[in-house]
Amino acid sequence: MRKAICIKELKSAASLNETAFTLIEVMLALSILSIVIFLSTPAFQIMLDKRETNASLQMMEWQVFSSQFKKEIRNSSKAEIVSNRLLLTKSTDTVLYEKYESSLRRRVNSTGHEIVLQNVAAYSFSLIKNAVKLTVRDLRGKEYSVTAYFYGNGGNGT
Repeated sequence: MRKAICIKELKSAASLNETAFTLIEVMLALSILSIVIFLSTPAFQIMLDKRETNASLQMMEWQVFSSQFKKEIRNSSKAEIVSNRLLLTKSTDTVLYEKYESSLRRRVNSTGHEIVLQNVAAYSFSLIKNAVKLTVRDLRGKEYSVTAYFYGNGGNGT
């Protein structure tokens, strides 16, 4: 009888041991959890830095656009502002800068659809003596401005 009770106790202790966690299992679970947290932290950092990356991309896009815009003004013989759109005359071509949705686009001879600047909330052209000034506000509210001067043919904006 004594053996029967001991065997029952051993069986019940063994079944309890199978349902409980051992120290090795807990340490293994904690190490897996720490590895997952360690690897996911840089991913969260990259997601948070995306805003700064977009802002720097917008600045680079502006710099490229402004250099191309200055070159186009230099090569133009005449500039006019019609309904807040810039119309440039180059020998036989006319180049039009206008807003299209949230972009600034360029059209040559009223054809084409070349996006030259993205994320534009508002813009304004103004004619200054021998120059065209463009002011742009992006979707984040930051303002950019460029003044492009005429050379050679002297396009006086008239």
